[in-house]
Amino acid sequence: MNMTSVAAAPGAAEPPSAFDTGYYDLIAYVVSNAIAGEIMAIENYSEMVHLMPTTQAKIETVMQANEECKHILLLSKLGRTLDIGVQRRIVEPQWNTIRKHFSNAVARRDLPACLIIQDLMTETMAILLYRTLAAEAETDPRTAQVAAAILKDELEHLEIGKARLRELLAADPAAVHDALAWAHHRVMPELFAMISTSCHFLCDDLGIDCGSLSLGSIRTDIEQLRVRGLELYVETLDSLFDPKITNPLIASMSAYEGASNMFPQAASGAACCGSQAANRVPAAAASCCGPAAKAAPAEAACCAQTAGQA
Repeated sequence: MNMTSVAAAPGAAEPPSAFDTGYYDLIAYVVSNAIAGEIMAIENYSEMVHLMPTTQAKIETVMQANEECKHILLLSKLGRTLDIGVQRRIVEPQWNTIRKHFSNAVARRDLPACLIIQDLMTETMAILLYRTLAAEAETDPRTAQVAAAILKDELEHLEIGKARLRELLAADPAAVHDALAWAHHRVMPELFAMISTSCHFLCDDLGIDCGSLSLGSIRTDIEQLRVRGLELYVETLDSLFDPKITNPLIASMSAYEGASNMFPQAASGAACCGSQAANRVPAAAASCCGPAAKAAPAEAACCAQTAGQA
């Protein structure tokens, strides 16, 4: 898909004065992380080209890498337009960790794992990011315009990945299921760790105070983003896999740092399917309220309470 022009139209409104320094510091931080993700995507697509089964698939993969290059240019231009500093390199260590796992999958010639890491997991989190930035009511017009344009490409990349994985599932479902579990336990903790306004090095590189960053500048917060990210990930998995395969993986995310609002805890400390999880993430609820969970008294009480609220 060709990128559409996102240049501001003549006479377009400037970002409103209501956006303060804290807002622009947040945008610099988010855009810099977005650029890092795009850099990683270029490297991932480029590295797995030789694994693609047909010439057409190889060409399509190269085109995906090219679109990620365009995204970097658009995001860099946005930084200049808003007069904010952005990094055009990978800074946070989570991106490098994901790259290492992807390279390991390439070395094992595990195409399903490569597609799952890049086209399902990473693209799903990219869609969450660009949907948030594209909300015109919460961000300035230029940021919303650029994010909306990139979002179209990321949605298409997700569908391309799904189509490829459906073909692989038809040929060897067991191999794809194994690849999903392998990738999930290695990559999703790293991706969810980046749904945060704290960092290792990026704030220092940008010259901003991490402690001053607040998602309230764009009318959301970390907990809302994590729940949205979980819901989107579940939606992506449910479009391809049987819940019997994915429910244990979703339930395992209750151990992630900051996951308390996504997965209410039973008295035993195990992930519980309380009303919040049941309403927001049905797959997680089904997992923790399954037969294994009911075997434990604390989880059984929690599930009984949930059933009474239904």
